[in-house]
Amino acid sequence: MSGTVGLSSINCTSCGAGLSVLGGGRVLAQVCGYCGAVLDAQDNYKVLDSIGKRNHPASPVQIGQTCTLVGVQFTVIGTLGMVENHRGMRWRWVEHQIFSPTHGYLWLNVEDGALTFSRKVRDFDMGYWLTPAQVEAAETPPRLSHGGQSYRYYETSVAEIDFMEGEFNWVPKLGEKVEVVSLLGPDGMLGLVNSANEREVEMTRLLPRDATATEMGFAASALGPETPHALTPYVPVREEGWIKRILAATAVIAGVMGLIFWSMPGREVLLTPGISTAEMPQTYQFEISNTAQLARVQFETNFSDEWASMAAELRGPDGEILLAGERTVSFFSGREGGEAWREGSRTNSFRFRPATEGAHSVTLERLDGEGAGGTVALRVTEGKPTGFWVFALAAVAAIGWIALMGRTAWHQKRRFAGSDWTDEE
Repeated sequence: MSGTVGLSSINCTSCGAGLSVLGGGRVLAQVCGYCGAVLDAQDNYKVLDSIGKRNHPASPVQIGQTCTLVGVQFTVIGTLGMVENHRGMRWRWVEHQIFSPTHGYLWLNVEDGALTFSRKVRDFDMGYWLTPAQVEAAETPPRLSHGGQSYRYYETSVAEIDFMEGEFNWVPKLGEKVEVVSLLGPDGMLGLVNSANEREVEMTRLLPRDATATEMGFAASALGPETPHALTPYVPVREEGWIKRILAATAVIAGVMGLIFWSMPGREVLLTPGISTAEMPQTYQFEISNTAQLARVQFETNFSDEWASMAAELRGPDGEILLAGERTVSFFSGREGGEAWREGSRTNSFRFRPATEGAHSVTLERLDGEGAGGTVALRVTEGKPTGFWVFALAAVAAIGWIALMGRTAWHQKRRFAGSDWTDEE
């Protein structure tokens, strides 16, 4: 619900305007929205200072409106206009102090079309305080832990008050500066706040823009264009965690099965004795009985510091050429700098699918090469599993897993897009 909660009221002791009193007994100052007088709430509202008449910052949130945070209703009691100037650039946002008789004082913030709220963190270990100088000296973005979660450095800001109106639980001053080192966590921003009077830690969280605006009685469009916020939560696809685990397991299992199938030798139908390349070409006969799976022709050599381009011409039972393939076999080794090295392989092969059963022939020939002239043997096997479809399944599952992981990584990268951390080359 929206509206003004009139617990009581006073008249400004400077201009006589009526001012609502909404903030409870710990309010120390009230700033008149009509004349700018800063009044002492603890001493009969006597005038402490005056900021004069100033333009109200752009915010649809008004003093007296209410909103529900963490299940508790809070009332807006004060407004601060904040400004940060850095290297010729200027940023503005609005911080509204809000109050609950049972939960005390929090901040409702309006910045870049988003609504966030901040509350003090009472259990933070101040021994882990992080200063801007420590950030500058760090080689990687500093991290802090709190409440079992990790927070990574996001930015350092120095802002000052350039507008104030309403009630506050301290006495604000125009131009008062506050330094904040911010670290971004999974669902909150940890702010290490250093002001002229004290150090404190705040936790800031994002509010649902449309629902909060509706509750407070204004259109969400009044906040300005909605832009991606560092605290925007990741929205997983349905059952994403389960899907990731299934895809990862499928990719691994299918990949292992594919390797097993690929490494299965099949049934040997021909093994020739090793012959020197000088005795080529040679033709060999063999029988094929399995046409449902692949067959493999493999060259096996005893090459040493030698290479050769080997050709095999395969003919079916009818004498027609089924396949003509060429493979290079090379193997070199040596010792250099006290270390042994080797490169290449003494074997090579190609696969084919037989069209018919029966007697087949293969002609082996050396096309080109260099070396002493080693021996070459020919091994033919049938019933060779391909593993293609399980490899394809592994690839599809891996691509799906990578896509989901990439989606998460992209969201994380976008969250830190506004960080002022730069990696030095």
